[in-house]
Amino acid sequence: MEILNVALTFFKVGIVAFGGGWSVIGLIKQEIVPRWMNAEAFNSLIAIAQSTPGPIALNAATLVGWQRGGFLGALAATTAVIAFPLLAMSLALAFSKYIPLKKNLADESLRSGSMAMVLMTLWTLLPHTTLPMPWIFALASFAITAFTEFNAVWVILGAGALNMLLGALH
Repeated sequence: MEILNVALTFFKVGIVAFGGGWSVIGLIKQEIVPRWMNAEAFNSLIAIAQSTPGPIALNAATLVGWQRGGFLGALAATTAVIAFPLLAMSLALAFSKYIPLKKNLADESLRSGSMAMVLMTLWTLLPHTTLPMPWIFALASFAITAFTEFNAVWVILGAGALNMLLGALH
């Protein structure tokens, strides 16, 4: 029964998984915290899912499935999270010549939905601290990457290194 619950949960996630993996992290958190893990364990899950090869939502589904039901749970969660997107794309390709679709309308609809999902993820991953440094580094990193041509990877690594250095000095 637990494996079925995991599969159904990640099937729901897969239905709205447009916009990339990071756009559904907030939804995944909403679905599994506190039902299957606490917020700290969820943050660790996301760190592991992000550091392993592959899409973050797929990796998170596999890890949660493994924790809840071993190999069969991982298989069920992984299959469930990709089932709807595969079905939807297959149907869209099969019927695309019969059903005309206004490309701009579809793009705008998906883009606005993706933006909402990303904002939900941002809200759920906000640092829960009153210390100013994480906020300063986040805002400075955003400003540098959004308004300059600096590579975001170097900005993030630099902010992390600087934050660790300042943390070690205290």
